[in-house]
Amino acid sequence: MTGVLHKEIRLVDNLYFAQAAERLASGTTVRLSVMGNSMLPFIIGGKNQVTLVPYTGQDLPLGIAALYQWEGKYMIHRLVKKDESHYHFLGDGNICRFETIKRNEVLGILQTIHHPDGKETDTTGRCWLHLGMIWYHIRPVRRYLLFIFRKLFLRSAR
Repeated sequence: MTGVLHKEIRLVDNLYFAQAAERLASGTTVRLSVMGNSMLPFIIGGKNQVTLVPYTGQDLPLGIAALYQWEGKYMIHRLVKKDESHYHFLGDGNICRFETIKRNEVLGILQTIHHPDGKETDTTGRCWLHLGMIWYHIRPVRRYLLFIFRKLFLRSAR
């Protein structure tokens, strides 16, 4: 029964993001609640909301986070590598699963993270991009930092 519930939740998530992708394709900026922890510690699922702006085909800088579809699932992850025809993404809360997509498969760009206390984080500025790339390059120790983060911040909030 747990497996069925999990599949239903995934289906709802995909429909939710599919509707957001349609709005982005029509040129509309969207604000979404996010679930999941693949972007910890920068985006906390169930607490933060994000604003996405349409992708217009521009070359994306390393460190930016974007919405795209990979293996049938919608994701918002950080761009960590690129070549002439592909972008390579990795979630901040992930250690090694890279998602590679064609450049034209980006659906939207993460512009703002909205925190529960009303604060907002601009995710297109130099500081955010550099911080994200530093976080990417410390992958060997991220597992331990994420463990500490989860113990200190996620468990105490429940």
